[in-house]
Amino acid sequence: MSAAHLTTRGPVRFVGALLLSVSLAACASGASEGSSATGPSPQPDGVAASSEAPASGASAAATSDIPARALLQPSDVRGAEPEPLEEGDRAHLRPLRPCGDSDAYPSDDSRTAAVAVSYAVGPGAGEIEPTVLVEFLGRHAPGGAADQFDEISEALRRCPGSLAGKQRRWTVLDTDVAGDESALVRIDQKISYGDAEPETVSDYAAVARTAGMIVVVTDTGWENSDASETLVRELIGKAVRRASTVG
Repeated sequence: MSAAHLTTRGPVRFVGALLLSVSLAACASGASEGSSATGPSPQPDGVAASSEAPASGASAAATSDIPARALLQPSDVRGAEPEPLEEGDRAHLRPLRPCGDSDAYPSDDSRTAAVAVSYAVGPGAGEIEPTVLVEFLGRHAPGGAADQFDEISEALRRCPGSLAGKQRRWTVLDTDVAGDESALVRIDQKISYGDAEPETVSDYAAVARTAGMIVVVTDTGWENSDASETLVRELIGKAVRRASTVG
């Protein structure tokens, strides 16, 4: 099976940058969004049908079967609020799909609810650039989360990808970063801005299972700058603890 293909990496980072600029300037906040693999009707990520306008801020996640308290909180991410991810946005991170953005796992059918958000995080102490984080939570029927973690691990072995063409290269850097069933991954790809020569840029993602939940935290960096492995290592533990309270 072929490695995941990059659609347009530059614009993806630009959109994240734009969201971040708006968020930092206006303190805007958003809702949770994604796509559920099961259910009688195609509602986004387990969200019940409603005629009401979506809620704003962290409370928006409460419209999902996964409550807002299961997500990273502003105190975890330098005061950033969760922003909605449109259906299909960052598909390779919801959860990690190294074999292709639309490559399905058998265990997707066991997912009963999910939520996917981004956080526009300002620079920390001693830092110059902001960053954009993506968090995905998927709740599964009994046994489904364990199966999904195993399938993701197998896909990472089977589809390491490459930097040829518009592809991503997936490298497992560490395991047991947030419990026995967890892994830290570097996602490399070549991007270019304007007339500049393409250069390799790295995102960092961590995936973990806690009870019936799959948790993914990814730092997607800023424009053509690398993301932070250290930040992802720090946040995956916090994300797992948050998710475990409802998982």
